[in-house]
Amino acid sequence: MSNSIRGIRRDVSPTRVRPKRDKPYVGEANVNAKSKIKIVDLFAGIGGFHYGISAAAARLGKGVRTLLVSEIDPSCQETYELNHKVEVQGDITTVDLVDAKLGADIVTAGFPCQPFSNSGLKLGLKDPRGQFYFRIEEIIKAYSAKSFILENVSGIRKNGGGRYASQLAMEPQTIGRTMAFLEDQLVKLRDYEVKWLEIDSSKLGSPQVRKRVYIIGLHRDYASDFLLEFSSYHLNTFVSVAEKVHIPDLELSESQEANLRSFMKNPPSYHDGMRRVGNAYLCAGGNVGQGYHSHGMVPTLTKVWARFLPIYFPHSRENLPSVEEPDFVPNRFYGRGYFRRASVREVMRLQGFPNSFKPHPNAGVAYEHAGNAVNAKIVREIAESLLPKIQ
Repeated sequence: MSNSIRGIRRDVSPTRVRPKRDKPYVGEANVNAKSKIKIVDLFAGIGGFHYGISAAAARLGKGVRTLLVSEIDPSCQETYELNHKVEVQGDITTVDLVDAKLGADIVTAGFPCQPFSNSGLKLGLKDPRGQFYFRIEEIIKAYSAKSFILENVSGIRKNGGGRYASQLAMEPQTIGRTMAFLEDQLVKLRDYEVKWLEIDSSKLGSPQVRKRVYIIGLHRDYASDFLLEFSSYHLNTFVSVAEKVHIPDLELSESQEANLRSFMKNPPSYHDGMRRVGNAYLCAGGNVGQGYHSHGMVPTLTKVWARFLPIYFPHSRENLPSVEEPDFVPNRFYGRGYFRRASVREVMRLQGFPNSFKPHPNAGVAYEHAGNAVNAKIVREIAESLLPKIQ
């Protein structure tokens, strides 16, 4: 591999630059722009890649044109079509490669994570869903893509056992058999420079601690100066996505509330900016799990966890913790605040979706969508490095 991809530049030193303040969710697309970024969106979900690229394009005065969208889940298809007014095809193995002759600027794919996820069986490439990479590769070639972005769970890094030196990681590291095999396939893409890295969304301004692997490819015609540049962002907390209204429907049941309060910690525990105010528990009202302070970050959303995420909102006279400082001594008003579950709008903001996004009308389905979504804010950060290079 050529060394034209030199790595990552992050503005992280507080003595050099003050972290930027930015909303944890993306801005709106430029729907009226004449110049369009052509995208192919595979395993498209509800459009996290689309929103991220649209937001990055809008900052350049451009819009987005979808050449192909593929998503097999009917409820995701419905939501994607509602928001983007485009046709969504189904099974990626049978999609019609329409408009391939036009060529794509970016191919995106949040390919199935279950074969590599901690919550799955970790069968890796032995799982039929682990074979979808080869179809993605076929589509990248068919559309002569200038670039591509693939996303998967962090578990893919170590899946399959074994210890191998990575060929393509942005930073030297040891990987498992699955990632080593995938790297071998990516190296065979002779027309592309390819690198991958793990990104924790909380480091780029999201209030959610969500680690994902992003595989980024750039056609060699555009890769002479491929340096990913990520700004240093102010650390946001849940309050940055919180709705400012009372939401009675999201209050906990009496038994859930009582149990959660019986496990409240004083002070709350601290880990990676998250402040857990209570331990996991089961009760007659349902499995609520941990409660998290609204002036802190929250853990990775999942299909289930998105719906049952209890947030503690402090009393008006409580002293408030800093997201950056582990030490926190609550005053006597700690515990007099209230709990409620996160709303659909809030979890969508946690995943970087703009306020204009229309979630599925069934709240249960919408929460599941949020748990599975690609974080649009992180996609925007990556796309902002790619787009100027492929124009």
